[in-house]
Amino acid sequence: MLLILPVFLTIVFTIMEIGHLAFWMIVLNHAAYEAARVGALLAGPDPGGAPGIRIGPAKVKAQEILKQVIQTASCDVTAEPTVQDNQAGIMNQDLIVKASYDVHLVFPISNILLADRKGTALHRVEVAVRMPIEQPLMR
Repeated sequence: MLLILPVFLTIVFTIMEIGHLAFWMIVLNHAAYEAARVGALLAGPDPGGAPGIRIGPAKVKAQEILKQVIQTASCDVTAEPTVQDNQAGIMNQDLIVKASYDVHLVFPISNILLADRKGTALHRVEVAVRMPIEQPLMR
C-alpha cells in the first residue's frame, strides 16, 4: 500500500486536474465565441466610405464581453480577408478572436506535472474563434 498509494493518488489527481483544465477550456471557448459573434456584427465597412473593414468598436465590445465572463482573460481581435465574392464585388473577411487564460492548478502533485513553468502552478489555456463579418450588399 505504501508503494502503490502515491502513484494511484497522482494518477487520480492528474485526471481530476485535466478535467479542471477542460472545464476552463470550454468556458474560454464559449466566451470567445460570444465575443466573436457580437464583434462580427459590430465590425463592418467604414461609414466614411474608406475601403476596408473597421474593427475598432468590435474590438472594444469583444474584449468587454470576454472580461464579463472571465475577468483576467486576455483577448486579441483581428480581421483577416478570406474569399473574394465576385457576385457582390466585395472581399469577405473573418473576425478572429484569440483568447487566453492562466488556469490555477489545484492539486499538489499534478500541478508539478501540468504547469507551464515550474513552481507557478499555472497552465495557459488558449483558444481562437473565427466569425465571418456581416457586410451589407447594398451601398
